[in-house]
Amino acid sequence: MLSAVSALPYTSLPRVSDFEHPDLAPVLEEAHRHIAGGTGWRPPLIDRKSWEVAMAVRALRDHGALRPDAEILGVGAGFETTGYVLTRHVRRVFATDLYVDPGTWEHTANLEVLVAPERFFGGEWNPRRLVMQHMDALDLRYEDESFDGIFSSSSIEHFGDFDAVRRSAQEMYRVLKPGGVCSLSTEFRLAGPSGFALPDALAFTGAELQRLLVDGIGWELVGDLDALVLDEETAGVVVDFNESAADVRAGRPEWSTYPHLVLKWDGGHEWTSVHVTLRKP
Repeated sequence: MLSAVSALPYTSLPRVSDFEHPDLAPVLEEAHRHIAGGTGWRPPLIDRKSWEVAMAVRALRDHGALRPDAEILGVGAGFETTGYVLTRHVRRVFATDLYVDPGTWEHTANLEVLVAPERFFGGEWNPRRLVMQHMDALDLRYEDESFDGIFSSSSIEHFGDFDAVRRSAQEMYRVLKPGGVCSLSTEFRLAGPSGFALPDALAFTGAELQRLLVDGIGWELVGDLDALVLDEETAGVVVDFNESAADVRAGRPEWSTYPHLVLKWDGGHEWTSVHVTLRKP
């Protein structure tokens, strides 16, 4: 008899095997069905961003935040796939970012998205359910307990320093309803000194994430940050960040190297994604 497949954790690092896991593979295909000529996600497109999007949708869905009457907040949302995909499932998605003043991140938070969001997503979505707003993640202009769910993918690492990350977590907790869930992805440091993996991007250990996002705030971690270990197969392919940057500058639709899960940069820095699921009691 074949052994049952272990459930995929809600707080975890990406693994190559996740992309065929029965908990995640259907979400990957549903969330990315607009790519690859409309056929959806398929191997070998094993990359961090696809994983982060699918993990967010799965965490919000499995913890009750995706329903017809729900309102979802995106923090540092840019014009990423997650916000658009969620409009298929909920009443309204509020995507917030520094759209008016993105600094060096104009390629992910373009001002034009405020007036023409359809230009930044080629898949199925509901334009009547998406609200794009310029807003500082450290000062969310909403009432307490306003949202059923929150997502923030690859954003908190750009907020400046550890104190800013802590403040953003407190703000997300404040505007989340009791029983609500927060899906958060960021950079997980595998090697290198504490702090910045890149000049404008932090990378965190499990202990740092526990201290900055969880301890003393009031919500519950769904999972275990102390148990985060990169498996051997995933660690076997490490992509140089300069190669990735060249792909972006060239406008290539796909990465030059797959799997695209672990990155390295000068000074001995090596990192991957981490997904953290938090629930407000």
